[in-house]
Amino acid sequence: MFSKLFNLFRPSSKEDKCGRAETPSVQIKTSVVMSSSSSSSVSNARKLLKEATQLKKSKEYDAACEKLREAYEASDANELMVKERLRLPMYLQLAGKNDEGWKALNELNVEYVDVFSQAEIANQMRVFLQKEKQFKKAIMFSIWAIAKEIERDVQNVEASIENTDRMAELRAEYDFLEDDDEKEIHGYTPNGNPITDYAYELFLSRLTEAKSIEGVHQRIEKDMKKAKLLELTQPLANDISAYFSQKSHYRLEEVRDIIDKHVNVV
Repeated sequence: MFSKLFNLFRPSSKEDKCGRAETPSVQIKTSVVMSSSSSSSVSNARKLLKEATQLKKSKEYDAACEKLREAYEASDANELMVKERLRLPMYLQLAGKNDEGWKALNELNVEYVDVFSQAEIANQMRVFLQKEKQFKKAIMFSIWAIAKEIERDVQNVEASIENTDRMAELRAEYDFLEDDDEKEIHGYTPNGNPITDYAYELFLSRLTEAKSIEGVHQRIEKDMKKAKLLELTQPLANDISAYFSQKSHYRLEEVRDIIDKHVNVV
């Protein structure tokens, strides 16, 4: 059933500079939402999600899927995060509708292209394939999830630098703004402004670990073991780490080609 797995996920031939397919007919969405409802009230969409959970616990999987679809069509569905929308593919899988579940994952991948959602979706694809016992194919998405997490943290670092420079400009213009002289400095922007965002070091640390041979090895070791390819973990980690360090943007085709040198996943 997954003989065309890679083609389902493959971007079209018309791509942007990051290697992501252009989808002009689809509204681009993000999982980062702002709620306009009161925090003390439970949205209608989330009430429906709870009902879907109960149906799942009762093993009424088809009904649970329909309840999820109702939630996604609710008037306040815009408040839902992508992780809540990722429930439908997994419920479809439980209902024995594996192809439909995989299609739903791919549709989410096209709709939610922000770096935060992309990392979550890639990881869920890995989980989906492992539940199908497609362990070799899952390796590709295990590594792809790391790539998306790296892109996410690169954006976090860039945002921290941009915000630091913006605040420096504002402080130069408005004397009443808080000064950073007494705050701990975690780095400097290319413009020489001190970065006091405590998360900056965390992002850099995560990037260093994610790109390292040891970091890649640790992330893929369990998946390689499930695929009965544990002996190939080290050479694959070496090649993937080199790829992550040498490239600034990642492509699924390139990741697949590296893996194919060690494991035939398609």
